[in-house]
Amino acid sequence: MHQRAIQILILSIIMVGLVAVFLGSKADQDALKAENETLKQELEALKFGAERLLDHAKLNIENANFTEAKADLKILLEKHPASEQAVEAGQLIVVADKGILAEQLAQEKAKAEKEKAEKDRLANATKKMRTKYDDIREVTWYRDKTSPQYTNYNGFYAYIGKAEGNRPWLNLSIQYAAADWLFIKKYTIKVDGQTYTITEDSYGEIKRDNGSGGIWEWLDRKVGYAEYEIIKAVAYGKDVKIRFSGTDYYEDKIITDQQKTALRNVLDAYEALGGSASFK
Repeated sequence: MHQRAIQILILSIIMVGLVAVFLGSKADQDALKAENETLKQELEALKFGAERLLDHAKLNIENANFTEAKADLKILLEKHPASEQAVEAGQLIVVADKGILAEQLAQEKAKAEKEKAEKDRLANATKKMRTKYDDIREVTWYRDKTSPQYTNYNGFYAYIGKAEGNRPWLNLSIQYAAADWLFIKKYTIKVDGQTYTITEDSYGEIKRDNGSGGIWEWLDRKVGYAEYEIIKAVAYGKDVKIRFSGTDYYEDKIITDQQKTALRNVLDAYEALGGSASFK
């Protein structure tokens, strides 16, 4: 009802103002201005009347909008200190203050719980990592405990590097081990029907070595946006295969569940250590 009355008064003020513009007589214009001023005062009384402010505050308290309720009650006490509603407003402002305090305490508790959960997540994520500190470069490397430490194994892996005071970064390692060379030129990864391709960024990026009757070829690079998307797809894919394409031949291998779990662990640890998914 109050809202409807306010709308009518606003419309009346607009109409009176428009009429005043088109009237030529100064006396008529002055009369309309006075009427307009009266309407504004009535509007002010409706918007900030003691009864309306008290009702609005009660509704806000009922809906747990304690800050808004307190604002209404403060206006009521300032504009209508001698009104009968002011007595109840004084009592309700105590209720509003208690509600505001309870909200603040709840927010602080939720923030503390979130911070603890983040610390726990960080601790749990890094517990699954094997760490190695490079004191020359002053970098700590994080690898999943199930990932191989050397390159003479087949697999699709990711690992983390972190220097003190800096954000971590990801590296991707794709490894091929066999009896004969392929002289790999590219990798084709198929994840649940979606195909991704990785090739050398520069000549010689794919390295080669041999020993004890076997050979191994591997690519190791810092992860950018494209590689990050591939790692996520592989980590959470169901049917995942990789083709190692060489000069004349190729070899297909399945990326195992263990490798996918390792990738997920690394992604969790990367995020927990403060890693960003935004690559520039």
